Amino acid sequence: MTTDITRPVGHPETGAGAVQGFVAPGFEAVSRQLAHIVAGDDGYSAQFCAYTDGKKVIDIWGGPDAEEDSIQGVFSATKGVAAVCVALLLQRELLLLDKPMSHYWPEFAQGGKASVTVRTALSHRAGVPGIEPQITQDQLMDHEYMAARLAAQTPHWYPGAAHGYHGLTIGTLMDELVRRVDGRTVDRFFREEIGDPRGIDVFIATPEDQEPRVRDVLPQRPTPEQAAAMKGSPLRQDGDTLSGMAFNKAVTDPLAELMPNVRRYRAAGQSSAGGVGSARGLARLYASCISEVDGMSRLLSPETVATVSQIHAAGPDMVLGLPTRFGIVFQKPDPDRLRWGSHTSFGHDGAGGAIGVADPWHSLAYGYVPRRMSVPGGADERGMDLARTLRQCLAEQRA
Repeated sequence: MTTDITRPVGHPETGAGAVQGFVAPGFEAVSRQLAHIVAGDDGYSAQFCAYTDGKKVIDIWGGPDAEEDSIQGVFSATKGVAAVCVALLLQRELLLLDKPMSHYWPEFAQGGKASVTVRTALSHRAGVPGIEPQITQDQLMDHEYMAARLAAQTPHWYPGAAHGYHGLTIGTLMDELVRRVDGRTVDRFFREEIGDPRGIDVFIATPEDQEPRVRDVLPQRPTPEQAAAMKGSPLRQDGDTLSGMAFNKAVTDPLAELMPNVRRYRAAGQSSAGGVGSARGLARLYASCISEVDGMSRLLSPETVATVSQIHAAGPDMVLGLPTRFGIVFQKPDPDRLRWGSHTSFGHDGAGGAIGVADPWHSLAYGYVPRRMSVPGGADERGMDLARTLRQCLAEQRA
C-alpha cells in the first residue's frame, strides 16, 4: 500500500488512531478534515481514497468503526460498477446504444417497448422504474424472474418523454444485456474482465471467501428534525405512488434488515444495489476508467468516457421528485445535490452515503464509504466536502 509518494498520517488530537492511513505530501488537508469530522461526531466512521493522474495520493480511514481492510454494502454505488461493464461492451462494439433493446433481448418488445433503445433504457427514460404487481425482496434477487417480469411490463410513461430513477430495475436491464451479448452474468463479467485483473476491491456478488471482511452497514441515526423532514420524501411514500411503486413500498417491510447486510442478497449479484466494497476499491475502479494505474492501461478510451458521461437526462425526476442528471447509467453532478466534481465527472452514490467518482477534467478519482448510513440518504455531504478539499489541494499543487 505504501509508495515513495505517501507517508503515514495521524491526528492524535482526535484520539489515538482516529484517522489512519497514508497521504501524499500536499494533500494533508484532506486527512485533517476527516479528523475534524470524526472529532465532531462519535457515531461517524468512514474510508476515503483518491487517485490523481492514476497515482494513489490518499488512502485513509477514521472513526471508531472504521477499518483498513473491511468492506460493506455500497447500495446504489453498485450501479456505477455495473455501468463500467456496460461501457466496456460499448467500447468493444458488442453493444450499440441506438439499437432497440429487443435487438438483444427480444422479449423486451412486450408492452409497447419494441422501439425502446439501449440508450433510452440505460438513461432512466424507458418508463419502467418498477413492476406491477410489486415485487418482494426474494423476487428482486431472482434475476430470471425479474427479467421476465420487466420484459412484460408496460411503461409507466411514454419512453423518452421523461426520466425517472430506475432504482432497482436498471440493474436487471444491465445484467440481462450483458448476459445476452457476452453470455456471462454482469457480476462474473466484472470479476473476470475488470475486478480480478486490476485488483479492484469491489464485488457485485460477494464471494464466500470475502465474507470475513464484510461489516454490516449501520442504520441511520437522524435527529428528530431530520426524521421529520424525511417523512416528506418521495421515497417514504406508500405503494400507491409512482415513487412508492418503484421501490416496492406496497410489499416491503420497513423493519426488514438492510439488504446489503444479508448474506444471500450480497451473493445474488443484484447489480442495482447489492454490491460490497471499500473506498479503496471504488477509487481504483474509477481511476482505471480514466488513467493508467500501476502500469495497466486505462480501461475506457476517452471516446467511451465521453459517450457514457454525456448528459442524457436532466430535470425533474418522475421517481425521486427532485432534479437529477444522468448519463448512460452514471449520475452526473448538479449544483444543488451532487456537488462532487467538475461538469465532466461521472459516478454513482448509494443510499448509505457511499460515493465513487471519476473526474476527467481534474484527472482524479475517489471513493468514499461511511460506515453508518447518511441522513437523509444518498451521497453523504461529508464525503463531497472531502472531495472538494481534495480538488483544492490538487489546484494548489498544479498552480
